[in-house]
Amino acid sequence: MRLVFVLALKKNTAMKATWILVLLLTIFTIISCKKDDRVNQMTENLTTCPSGSDCRYLFLQHADINANFMGFTSGSYRLFWSVVEDKFTTTRLYIKAPMAGDHFALGKSDILAERVKLIQTCIYCNSIDMKPIDGYVKGTNITPDKQADQTKWLLEIKLYLESEGKPLAKDTINITQYFYPNFVYN
Repeated sequence: MRLVFVLALKKNTAMKATWILVLLLTIFTIISCKKDDRVNQMTENLTTCPSGSDCRYLFLQHADINANFMGFTSGSYRLFWSVVEDKFTTTRLYIKAPMAGDHFALGKSDILAERVKLIQTCIYCNSIDMKPIDGYVKGTNITPDKQADQTKWLLEIKLYLESEGKPLAKDTINITQYFYPNFVYN
């Protein structure tokens, strides 16, 4: 009788372990699919380049921007930048992301620490200087199996802007776009 009880207990434990394993695999599968769904949803909503403009979305490894924001230097960031140019205006957005990993997220504290910098120039405009004060930048390397100079990053950017002077003006920038390497290893 005792032997039958021990065998039944062992069989029941093995059955519980099997069910726990099945449950964990199901949860991991669901989580994995949700991540892919998020990337797929983002790629369906890519930001288009405004009509009559030239747009570039690039990145460098181990880089930074110099003091006057007009050139690049070596540094400790994966530096993403976008440039949108038309006949009269140029808008540059620089994002200093960490080098480690195949995804990152920057928030308000990073934006206020100027890891996200917006520069707008217009020769003929009487424009108001705007700077990011809040928002987020999320990046995912969608080709992590490739070497760095062949990767493609998908960035989702939402920035809340505010004028630096008076009158107080506010705006929002939303960008979802692929960023490509601006370097070659081989």
